[in-house]
Amino acid sequence: MNNEEEVMQAECTKWFWNTFIAERRMLFHVDNNSYNGVIGARKKALGVCRGPSDLVFVCQGEVIFIELKTPSGSQTDEQRDFEMKVKHRGHAYVVIRSVEAFQEFIIDKIYGNGRTMANTKRR
Repeated sequence: MNNEEEVMQAECTKWFWNTFIAERRMLFHVDNNSYNGVIGARKKALGVCRGPSDLVFVCQGEVIFIELKTPSGSQTDEQRDFEMKVKHRGHAYVVIRSVEAFQEFIIDKIYGNGRTMANTKRR
């Protein structure tokens, strides 16, 4: 993940955390990047691998895998393989290219199907 994608991911997760308090811990980061070989080897031993999406969103009745990319960014071969396997197993996988697109997607998932701010628990 490049720095621009990290900034976008931080903005997305901060917005989600502060906006949907009742949904906290239902969107989380998959820490599949390492900064050096020692940490990488330790994470690999714990099950970390290349390809899984940046974020996982546990929504009502579904789990959604979210990959964040800049407008010009492209998926790696491992990410495309992960996407194919996830979709084959019946899960949703989306590539999102901006904070605004992320916000629209999340709002639609949380408030879709007749749910509104009035009937969504917030603290």
